[in-house]
Amino acid sequence: MLRLLPLLIALLSGCVTTQGLPEGQRDKGFSTSRSTKEALDAAFAPRKVAVVVGVDTYADSAFPSLKWASHDALAVGVTLGDPAYGAFDRVIELTASNQTTRDRILAELVSLRNDLRRQDTLVVFISSHGTMALDAQGEPHLYLVAQDTRPKDLRGTAIELDELQRFFSDIRAERKALILDACYNGEAKSTLQPSVAQRIERLDESPTLSRKVRLGEAEAHLFASTFGRPAREDDTLEHGVYTYHLLDAMTWSQAAADSNADGLVTIYEAHDLARSKTVAWTAGAQVPEAYFRMVGRNDLVLVGSREAETASEMGQLFWYGAEGEAYDGAALFVDGREKGLLPGAVPLSPGRHRVKVVGRDGLVLQERSIFVSAAEPIPLELVRARPAYYDGFLSVGPKVRIAATDALLPLVGRAQVGFEVDGGYRFVGPVRGLTIGGGLGYAPHQAKFVDAGAVEFKPRHVVWGEAGVGYRAGLPGGTLGVGYRLRVTGLTALEGPGCDGTAACQSWVYLSHGVQAEQTITLRGRWALRFEEDFGVTGIDVGGGLMPGVDVSVSIGVEVGL
Repeated sequence: MLRLLPLLIALLSGCVTTQGLPEGQRDKGFSTSRSTKEALDAAFAPRKVAVVVGVDTYADSAFPSLKWASHDALAVGVTLGDPAYGAFDRVIELTASNQTTRDRILAELVSLRNDLRRQDTLVVFISSHGTMALDAQGEPHLYLVAQDTRPKDLRGTAIELDELQRFFSDIRAERKALILDACYNGEAKSTLQPSVAQRIERLDESPTLSRKVRLGEAEAHLFASTFGRPAREDDTLEHGVYTYHLLDAMTWSQAAADSNADGLVTIYEAHDLARSKTVAWTAGAQVPEAYFRMVGRNDLVLVGSREAETASEMGQLFWYGAEGEAYDGAALFVDGREKGLLPGAVPLSPGRHRVKVVGRDGLVLQERSIFVSAAEPIPLELVRARPAYYDGFLSVGPKVRIAATDALLPLVGRAQVGFEVDGGYRFVGPVRGLTIGGGLGYAPHQAKFVDAGAVEFKPRHVVWGEAGVGYRAGLPGGTLGVGYRLRVTGLTALEGPGCDGTAACQSWVYLSHGVQAEQTITLRGRWALRFEEDFGVTGIDVGGGLMPGVDVSVSIGVEVGL
C-alpha cells in the first residue's frame, strides 16, 4: 500500500491547473475539463463565416486580367475577420489561381452548405468578371467567370448566376449575404463574345439580375451594378468602386452608414451608403442593386455585436425594387422631413408616422399614416398596398330625425332619436370616388294625442331603409362625401281610444328623397368617426290634403373600412 502512495500523489497533482508554469511547459496529467453543458454551448454557438473570392487572372485570354479583384477579396476578408469590425469566426480566402477555379469555388460552397447550421451567419463575396450567353431559344443567361472558365463552354466551366443564387438560398444559415462585384454587359468587369453582344442589342428586353429566388429570413443578394451598366475598377481607389465604398461603410464611415445610430452596420445599411457613393463616384454610370429580405433584429450585422443589435428598438421602412420601377429615384418623406431617395432603408422609432413618396416628376405616389412596432421591418410595397382609406365601409351610430314641416307631425312628431346602420362601396379606377350606399334605421316614437282635454302618448315604431349614389373624396386624415338618397319610411299602426277613423293612427309607408353629406375622420387603421347630414322631402296627405313634408336628420357613428 505504501508503494502506491507516490503514484497516488502524482495523479492527484496532475489534476491541478497549469497556471503559474513557464510558457511552453505543461503538466503531463489530467486537466480541468468543461461540463457537458459548457461543451455543448460552445459546440452549438452561432458562428460567423465568410468566403471571399477574388479572380485576377484567367486561363483563357478572352478574359482580360483584373487588377484589383483579389485585393477586393482580401480587404473584405480582413475587415470581416477583424475583431474591431466584423469579428467573424472564420474567413476563407480564395485568391490564388489554383483556388479560384470553378470546381474549387463550388466545392467550398458545398462544404459550407453541409457544415453550417441555422443559427450561423454566412457572407460570400466574389470579385470577378461576369459574362453572358444565349441558349438555343435565344434566352440570355448570366455567368460569373472563374479562373478556368472557357468562353465556348460557359455552362460547364463558369458559374451560372441563377444557379448560384438558388444554391446560396438553400444554405441553412439564417443570416446570409451574397455580394457580387461583377457585371454582365461587356464593359469593365465583364466580357462578351462579339456575336452575343450583337444579338443582345436586338433583344426586346434586357435580362435582369435574378429576383426569382425565394429569399430566406434574413438574406441579401448585393450586386455591384445593374444589368446594362458597368462594374468598374479604379486605380485611384485600388479596388472595385462598389467594393471600396462597401469597405468604407464598414470601417471609416461607420457612423454615416449606421443610419439608426444603434452601433451596428447591417448589410442593408452598408449597401445603402456604398450605393450612393458609387453612383456619385461614377457620375451615375454604375448603379448597384440589392435584393433583400429584412426581418428587424435578426438582420445580418457586418460591423458590431449581436448584443448591440438586440438592444436596438428602431423599426425599418425600406424599398429595394429594380431600376426603372415607379419608386426608383423617388423621394421618401417621413413626418414631413425628406429622408433621401429610393432605393434604401430608413429607421423609424416605434409609433405612428406619416409617410409620403414623391416621384421623379413631383407627383405624390403614396401618402398615408403607418404604425411601426419595435424592430419591425416594413417593405414600402406593403405600405403602398395598404389604402389611405378603404373602398368598402360599414358604420353604426345614433341618428336624430327632425320634422321641419307640420305635415309629418301627426305621424312622427317633431323629432325622433334612433339608430342607423350604413354601408357602401367607393369605386376605384376611371370612376374613382363614385360611391353607392344604403342604410337601415329604427326609432321608437311616442305619438301624442289629446282626447277630451287629456294628453295620451301611444307607442309607435318607425323603421326606414335608404339607398343612394354619390361622390366620396379621400382627404388626408379622412373623407368628404355628398350624394342623393331615396328613403322608404314605415310606421306601425296606433290603437286605442282617440284613433277610430283617424288617418294618422293607421300604418304608413311613404317615400322621401333628397341630398346627403358625410364626413369621416380617420382614428386609426381602418377605423374612423363618421358624421352624416340628410335633407329629405316628401308629399303626404294625413286627412287635410296633400302637403309637403320636409325632414332633416343628423347622425354620428363609428365607421370601419372593409
